[in-house]
Amino acid sequence: MILLLLAIWYGYKKARDTGRNPFLWAAISGGVFLGIQFGVALALGLLAGIGQEFWGWEIDERGGFNILVSLIAVVLSIIGLMLVFRYLDKIPDDGPVESPPPPPTFNENDRS
Repeated sequence: MILLLLAIWYGYKKARDTGRNPFLWAAISGGVFLGIQFGVALALGLLAGIGQEFWGWEIDERGGFNILVSLIAVVLSIIGLMLVFRYLDKIPDDGPVESPPPPPTFNENDRS
């Protein structure tokens, strides 16, 4: 829970410092953190269920498997956040500084 709050806070702070929408990027940072954790838990749970059904794996749900899944999920969530923060560290381009010059005008008197 503390890591989730830190992810949201750092996402807000980094977006604000680079001129982006801080509320949107705070939500994106929190969503990436939670989404990766849910995805990893779902994928490893499905893998364990398939392994139990087809290959007869014996998995103790009370101990080691839960710790392993939690550790993998937290590490991958932090890696995902680092990628989001790396993107937020880039300062967005302001676009072209000047507009193009106006087109030339030709007068009848200039023809010689």
